[in-house]
Amino acid sequence: MRSAALLLVGVAVCSAHAQNAWLPAFGKIVDQAVKTKNSLPASNPKIGEQFKLIHADKAHIVGDLVEASGNVHATYKGYEIFADKLTGSRRTQVFQLEGDSKLIGATETVTGGIVLVDFRNDQFSFEKGTARIKPERLQGKVTGDVFVKAARGAGLSNDFTTEYGKFTTCDLLNPHYELDYDTNRIIPGKRAELRGVRLEILGHTVLKLPMLVIPLSRQAPKYLPEFGNSVDEGYYVKTRITTPLPGENFIDTRVDLMSKLGAGLGFDYNYENSALSGKLSVYSVTGGSRSRVYSATHQQKVGRGTLNLTSSYQISDYLTAPGSTLWNTNAMFQLPWGGGTSRLGFNRYSSESSGFKSSQQTISFGDDRSTRGFQSRLDLNLSKSDASGIGFDPNTNQRLDVRYNATTSFRSFTADLLYQRSVPVGKSTNFFSSSDITPMLSLRSTGDKLFGQSFGSVWPMNMEASIGELLNPSAAGDVRVTRMDFEFDVRRSTKMGQRLSLNAGSRFQQGLYSDDTAQYVLAYDGNLNYQFARDSSVSVSYNNLRAFGFTPLAIDSTGRNDNFSFDLNYKPSRTLSLSAQSGYDVFQGSQGQVPWQYVWLRAKYKPGNWLDLNTTASYDTFSQAWSNLRLDAGMKLGETSLSLGARYDGLRSQLAGFNLLVDGFRVGKVTTNFLLDYNGYTQQLDSQHYQFIYNLHCAEAVLEVIDNQVGFRSGRTVSFFIRLKAFPFGSNFGLGTRGQSIGGGSAYGFGD
Repeated sequence: MRSAALLLVGVAVCSAHAQNAWLPAFGKIVDQAVKTKNSLPASNPKIGEQFKLIHADKAHIVGDLVEASGNVHATYKGYEIFADKLTGSRRTQVFQLEGDSKLIGATETVTGGIVLVDFRNDQFSFEKGTARIKPERLQGKVTGDVFVKAARGAGLSNDFTTEYGKFTTCDLLNPHYELDYDTNRIIPGKRAELRGVRLEILGHTVLKLPMLVIPLSRQAPKYLPEFGNSVDEGYYVKTRITTPLPGENFIDTRVDLMSKLGAGLGFDYNYENSALSGKLSVYSVTGGSRSRVYSATHQQKVGRGTLNLTSSYQISDYLTAPGSTLWNTNAMFQLPWGGGTSRLGFNRYSSESSGFKSSQQTISFGDDRSTRGFQSRLDLNLSKSDASGIGFDPNTNQRLDVRYNATTSFRSFTADLLYQRSVPVGKSTNFFSSSDITPMLSLRSTGDKLFGQSFGSVWPMNMEASIGELLNPSAAGDVRVTRMDFEFDVRRSTKMGQRLSLNAGSRFQQGLYSDDTAQYVLAYDGNLNYQFARDSSVSVSYNNLRAFGFTPLAIDSTGRNDNFSFDLNYKPSRTLSLSAQSGYDVFQGSQGQVPWQYVWLRAKYKPGNWLDLNTTASYDTFSQAWSNLRLDAGMKLGETSLSLGARYDGLRSQLAGFNLLVDGFRVGKVTTNFLLDYNGYTQQLDSQHYQFIYNLHCAEAVLEVIDNQVGFRSGRTVSFFIRLKAFPFGSNFGLGTRGQSIGGGSAYGFGD
């Protein structure tokens, strides 16, 4: 993940300036390239891959060796190169830039007194350099360009450090603010750790911190003070302070003040070394529900294997389970050996509240093997569940689930062996077995494997034969049936002219059972498509499925189909698309039911990137009424985006709901985003979200009002943030009480 790694730009120092002699200098370049391993910025696909010297006052090229000086301009591997002096080799793809040097990629420009580039191994380093990084390079986690300077550094592309650097999002010659640091460690996708941090505003140091952690993940916590008001917490102030510890360890101290719940105090102990890493967290509230939350995550190398552990213990957590005690633990050890991997796992979940408690526990073992055309997978799960409460009898279920699958390939067919069984262990109530298979052998092949490529290309077919003993879970008692099964299917696509095509297929399945029963299934289908204009076509499909005989196994039971479907797609112009779909069920018609299925009509109008309009209408042939009318619209007006979704319920003759999202509406230095979600059945606004952002040049003041009137923890939350544009930032804008996305052009009842 190179993008996040470049947030503060990890760099490695060239140990010495190039010498005057050309070849000795080139030898030093190669030696330095081996020692430094920082990932290159993203290349520009519009720039060619071959080396091209566009300009130089002096140039000397011998074979693959290149030396140029004086206003050098070159391109190579998707990058633009500017330097006072350029030395390197097209064979090793290692180049050194000296003087006023620039390496320009798709989203970054790296500059320095000396820039060393290894294009083959995707590495670079520089000394006394700078970089300008755009937000899209950082996956949109920041809202402004990041300007970085660093003296020296070293490390890997996925874990490296820099020394004596500074960064800012202010593009002025004398920035409004800068963050200076002594050392910085970046773990891409996780965090950046700055030690010896000084915050300078208008040239004055206003804050010194021993350590600052900048999260680089989607689940990042907020490291700047947070102010607001919510239904559960009342008015609140939330802070997080980082304290460095020896090595790469640090502690985050959380101090929260909430008018309804009192004080909240928590500690996050983050630890890491070459063999293990993890986090231990404790958080407690002094008032209200006096909720307490304990959690742990741990990853460790154990020999050749890896151990992962997560655990969470919650006592009356006001955010997730007030009045309940929850304990959830997961552990997994994986050991690769002998061409495969073995797994040992443990999972336990327990819940206890007034008058009820339950627990579920599973111990699992798994093994995957793959050697010379043979693959196998073994899964063993020993599980136990208990439940008890006031008003009903205790329920206990303990079982062992076994599943083994092996596959091997031969010249003409593939063989599969499957064994699957659930066994009650100890005392169990209401034990229910899955479909046991004890065991089943299958042989699979294709037409080209059996009869050659020429036959298989004309008649592409698949065949499978199997025999095994199965348990029917729907039958009373332990009823086992031996089944012999044969399946055959074939499908062909035929061009019947330039505009007409036919795709047809058929399937035959025969099952023979040890209780003297038998069943065979016939299925065939076809699709006839006629393209009457560019991007316009009409098609008719037919599907028929029917079973004959009797099967004692639920997994072999099949329904009956006999229906047509019709599909029309018409594009009269580049901006307009029309479509219609319906179906006719022959079988339902023979049973005296309405044979015609729903009629769907759709229209899409997109005259440009500024407007995208979609409408959908459905006609209910059973009720003989238009049931749904839906409109989705997206509009772009300058920097402002507007999204509208609405639905009309034709059966009830009322507006079912609508939502409106306005994003990026700017007046002066204030940008406003808002979202409204209206429920027509209850005639109320289920959600109102407002976000006001005041631009402070290199920082932003953010006021959020989140009002969700339905769902878990409904109510209004008001929050205020001061954020630096260089910091990743999360927001609850556009999210419901369970974290679900709302709005964005899908009306009530049509959420994505």
